[in-house]
Amino acid sequence: MLASASLVAGSAANAALLVHYTFDGSDATNSGTLADGTSSGGSSYVASGLGAGAGNAWQGNRTGANDAFINTGASGDALGFGAGGVYTAMAWINWSGTSVGSGDHMVFGQDDGGGNNAQLHHGIRDDSVANIHFGGWGGAQDIADAGTVSTGTWTHVAWQYDGTNKNVFVDGVLSASSEAGNNITNASFDVIVGAHGRDSNLDPGPGNSFNGQLDEVRIYDEALDASQILAARNSVIPEPSTLGLLGLAALGLIRRRR
Repeated sequence: MLASASLVAGSAANAALLVHYTFDGSDATNSGTLADGTSSGGSSYVASGLGAGAGNAWQGNRTGANDAFINTGASGDALGFGAGGVYTAMAWINWSGTSVGSGDHMVFGQDDGGGNNAQLHHGIRDDSVANIHFGGWGGAQDIADAGTVSTGTWTHVAWQYDGTNKNVFVDGVLSASSEAGNNITNASFDVIVGAHGRDSNLDPGPGNSFNGQLDEVRIYDEALDASQILAARNSVIPEPSTLGLLGLAALGLIRRRR
């Protein structure tokens, strides 16, 4: 298949890719512009697809010690999540479904210690069928029911704030939008991947590890347009369906590294 890294780079030429975790080295090496992340708690790495070309994905441990996450080492302000910032944060998600404890399964979050201040939480809430959530924790500006991630399958989700609108894209298609502003109260806390710190009593770690796998995690310092998000989504697909793979291959858009 034709590698599409140049396509993504060209289409997002004006946006800096701050964080990019492929997880293929079984760690949080960052191929973006910022420093590497740190695997914390019981983070593990597993094959994301089948066959000799399969890469790795990060896996949470919600059903075990419940302490796995990745610390980006960068604050919400540094990544554009704070007041006045703009960003696009995306990942491939393979959710294992409801598990013990809180119904929150966050892809992007913060560990705020015992304070439980309004914090970043973009991910899955299993209290409804449309389970994707765009949140800063507890505010009226959160977007609930922003789209759907099915269990046991790979879905690409992008969360975006463009300075005016909060937007959610599922597999490259806009699924929800709101004009409510960015409501993250304290963007000085580090952004973490695969968990958030609400009601945390564990040391170390947030205590709300994602129940499932994450792959190809990216954070840009700009609000990408729909075509750029789709290009990033199509650049590497963890385990595409046969139909989807054939269609993308015909367009020369995908590199099946998984």
